[in-house]
Amino acid sequence: MKAEITKRRALKDRVAFVTGAASGIGRATVRLFQSEGARVVATDLNRDRLEECFAGLAGVTTIPLDVSDSAAVREAFGRVDRDYGRLDILVNAAGINAPTPETNRALIDANIRALEAMKRGETPRFDFLEDTTDEDFRRTLEVNLFSQFYTLRSAVPIMKRTGGGSVVNIASVAALVGVAMPLYYPASKAGVLGLTRAAAAELAPYNIRVNAIAPGGVDTPLMHQQPDEVVQFLVSLQKIQRLASPEELARTILFLADEETGGFYTGQTISPNGGIYM
Repeated sequence: MKAEITKRRALKDRVAFVTGAASGIGRATVRLFQSEGARVVATDLNRDRLEECFAGLAGVTTIPLDVSDSAAVREAFGRVDRDYGRLDILVNAAGINAPTPETNRALIDANIRALEAMKRGETPRFDFLEDTTDEDFRRTLEVNLFSQFYTLRSAVPIMKRTGGGSVVNIASVAALVGVAMPLYYPASKAGVLGLTRAAAAELAPYNIRVNAIAPGGVDTPLMHQQPDEVVQFLVSLQKIQRLASPEELARTILFLADEETGGFYTGQTISPNGGIYM
């Protein structure tokens, strides 16, 4: 009689906390982690979409959460500690491209004007720096950067107490290349990389690994806020001329979170970007 071969579940009995879980990379990560045996706490600002995404999915608990609210973040991790008594993985997937609908519309208009100028053989010109308000800059950093500090600060004491863990922060290839765009976005994502390296250096003695991924174009709702023509132009800049799927990115995150595959990685930035940056 042939022995049964049991597939290893990479995250069996692990507890994971994922922000930005109701769409895109965050949602794909929650689903993959759950399939690999983790108990997952899925958080997002959008309560209705969060509950709809994971209704009836065993092992997934949902917590509506504004990650830019430091007190709310502390409370959410306190609940995790009470309910599970441990935390093994933190994935910071929450983020925004633009701080308001108005700034997003202005970005779309600027990108369309740039494409039209290029079609005429002209060099595109932008005024992002002068047009960015204090509040636009501050709000984007609150969501994209401050939130990762808040979650990391709340997660680490639990991880230390239970023997270590893995943190994966989502940045962007915009942190690695110089592209004309509203400055708040690449500034916030570059901050994530600095946060990642400093935290990795501090936390290594506690067996806590901290890494980042810096994706290129990904097939998410945030990407498709831009018109198709703009999306196709961005894709054309890559050597691999397609968008990555959220599921591809989730598998990269799993690689870093799993001790068997990512156990010797810390302070690293992995950039699945289709070749726009090498």
